Amino acid sequence: MSSLLLLTEDDVQALLRPAEAVDAVERAFYDFAHGTAVMPPKLYLEFDQHAGDLRVMPASLGSGYAGVKIVNSHERNPARGLPAVVGTYLLYSQETGMPLSIMGATFLTAMRTGAASAVACKYLARRDSRSLGLVGAGVQAGFQTRAISQVLSLETVRAWAPDNDRPRRDALLGKLQQEFPELEFMPAQSLEEAAAADVVCTTTPSRAPLVRAGAVLPGTHINAVGADGPGKQELDPVILKDARIVVDEWHQALAGGEVNVPVGEGIIGEGDIAGTLSDLVSGAIEGRMSSDEITIFDSTGLAIQDIAVATLVYERALSEGRGTKIHV
Repeated sequence: MSSLLLLTEDDVQALLRPAEAVDAVERAFYDFAHGTAVMPPKLYLEFDQHAGDLRVMPASLGSGYAGVKIVNSHERNPARGLPAVVGTYLLYSQETGMPLSIMGATFLTAMRTGAASAVACKYLARRDSRSLGLVGAGVQAGFQTRAISQVLSLETVRAWAPDNDRPRRDALLGKLQQEFPELEFMPAQSLEEAAAADVVCTTTPSRAPLVRAGAVLPGTHINAVGADGPGKQELDPVILKDARIVVDEWHQALAGGEVNVPVGEGIIGEGDIAGTLSDLVSGAIEGRMSSDEITIFDSTGLAIQDIAVATLVYERALSEGRGTKIHV
């Protein structure tokens, strides 16, 4: 009989801090570049009739942990009063193969996604970046803000959302203002206003470009987060054609990231992509090349991010005596 530590979403939220999540995710990308983190391809079960899917994401770290996240993505859920993304994480010992913990992974997923964008900002955004533009005002827009504020000295944040989503946008801005009273949070009256920022984060499920080339200023860094499946795109392909592009992982990005449509249509080629975030973190490629260059991080979400943060949560839970032990 073994002991399994059960950690609820409340436990995970209490144990996980943005700055530490950013550091853990950066180390995971470094380890992946050096072969000490392993990540098989993500598996999908598609539910086209429900506009959703179920994803299985295994990974292991050199620290002796292995794990798998099972997570959904259902874009119609918010209209039902349900979260669009709900995840569960199972953590194992590599040495024995025994399960160590089962934890809620909804908050974890949101945090690690924002953390990857923050890591990208460290290497690709201008150091003097002060303004953040949010295209989309769902849960992830908040986590982008929380994580990026750990690595950049932000001063202003503007958020755009479609007309029917403005109440949610206003609620998000109000919540963030309470969390960060030193920053100025404002609604963007147009997409162009949101895109006219030093750093722009796109977090929508759009299948047609939202941000047009003329709206993006020289020197902008873009975290393209919403495109995570075939046919999804948020950026005018012209932006990608003239930008320095870094993806989180080649296969996932080409299959369903922001680059999937432009590459499929021949607007850009694989040779137009500078490399991966692991390449950046390990020093294999350079980051921003000039102050007026437009840079893009194509984020699809990787299993190495999940296990890095899940390990952090598990070890802190042990040290703080948090969670419920179950005998299995």
